[in-house]
Amino acid sequence: MKENFKLGGILLVICVIAASLLGAVNNLTKEAILENSKISQADLTYLLSEADSIKDAAVELKEESNIKEVYEAVKGTDIIGHVIKFTSKGFHGDIDFAIAISEDKITGLKVMAHNETPGLGAKIKEEEFTARFRNKPIKEYLKVVKVEPSSDNEVQAVTGATVSSNATINGVNEAIAFYLTEIKGEEVAAPDVETSASSSVEEGLDVETGASSDAETSASTEGTSN
Repeated sequence: MKENFKLGGILLVICVIAASLLGAVNNLTKEAILENSKISQADLTYLLSEADSIKDAAVELKEESNIKEVYEAVKGTDIIGHVIKFTSKGFHGDIDFAIAISEDKITGLKVMAHNETPGLGAKIKEEEFTARFRNKPIKEYLKVVKVEPSSDNEVQAVTGATVSSNATINGVNEAIAFYLTEIKGEEVAAPDVETSASSSVEEGLDVETGASSDAETSASTEGTSN
């Protein structure tokens, strides 16, 4: 009888140790995914506050695509949304973004890396701009406007940074299209591409009218000041 109790105690200890090790490995795996994807826990919380981890999504990415990484956002054992990393062509090269979508709404957008001009295009990284995308429904593509939005699919541009604002909208719409077609399996038309004048145009000027913007009245160009 004593031997049985002793054996049972040993097995119990082994089970406790094994469970602890599995838990530790699981946590390390979560952190490894976050580290390897360059999405920190803080970034994940910002993008989708209810998620506690991410895992690779079973989707195929094309090498030439602007969609770079796709993850399932997980709370406990439930998939509550998706995180998509993508790039878009800005004024000074590629801009790297991460976006989270849950229940057909954007829950967060974050600029991960950029070379846009400080004080102008770089403002797309600021909360004042990225927050404009939060809770936007994805039932239709977004479009950039220069004034206060009048509909759910409109996002106000950064004043004096039309190129960078359009780059953000184009990238977000491409991520939305990918989500709807590749994750949800829907058939949707490709998004229109928001365009603006070439990189030689002054960033401080309205690209459609040539009028000076409120934020930038000097003659400096985005090529030199953005």
